[in-house]
Amino acid sequence: MGEAELFPRELTPIERELLLWLLPEDRPGYSEYRTLFAQWMVAARGRRGEGNYIIAAPTERPDNESPLPQLLAHGVVETRGGRISISIRERLGDQVEFEIMYPQLNKVFSVENELHRWTYSYWLPSQGCPACKNSLREVAMNTTAGQRFVLAVCSNDKLLWVYDEATKVNHPIPTTNFYNELMLHNNTRDPKIALDSKRLFTDLAMYPDRDLVLAFVTYNKLRAKIPLNQPIVVPEESQLSFFKRITGLFFPTNIL
Repeated sequence: MGEAELFPRELTPIERELLLWLLPEDRPGYSEYRTLFAQWMVAARGRRGEGNYIIAAPTERPDNESPLPQLLAHGVVETRGGRISISIRERLGDQVEFEIMYPQLNKVFSVENELHRWTYSYWLPSQGCPACKNSLREVAMNTTAGQRFVLAVCSNDKLLWVYDEATKVNHPIPTTNFYNELMLHNNTRDPKIALDSKRLFTDLAMYPDRDLVLAFVTYNKLRAKIPLNQPIVVPEESQLSFFKRITGLFFPTNIL
């Protein structure tokens, strides 16, 4: 066991560099978190073990019992010593939880050892995947009140996120939860398909925009990834999709 940490404490220079990299100041949804990281101190360890901490206002008592907030930002730095994974969760009261996972045998980061880094935070629609630079599947989504979003899927790196035009934030989405909603909407019951979330990426071309939008709408109602003032407009169903849905009532989904 190492020496016990004393709290509150300042962010270390490495923590500050990596965390602020995930929070571009020219994007309103991220810049407000930059302010919090500048004002608050590290108040406690989080519940997820080494590298997991909570920053909090001076009067806030760190909360390690409430459900974990949604993921706000995530990034990866590849170094000669291994991979560093950085995550920041959404604000919970007057605290924010973050996690920096260093390579097991190399917990020292230096710019000289860095090979490559990527994060969702700087991505914009029509750009390639932030991780691999390959082309993406993009699905535009609009609410009746004019809010605009883009659902982005990278089949190569198996990544899924939604871009909020108002805040300029890219919200990572857990693949399994999203895929479950997609399977429910498509009435897919074959467990070899319905329980294999990796098929979202291998079978992506099979799903029209409408299916992906419907899956996101349901997912967002259950887990509130983004706040909505009005419902998202769901694209009309194509004749082919209608035929597949109707025939799916009479024939197993996996043979269509």
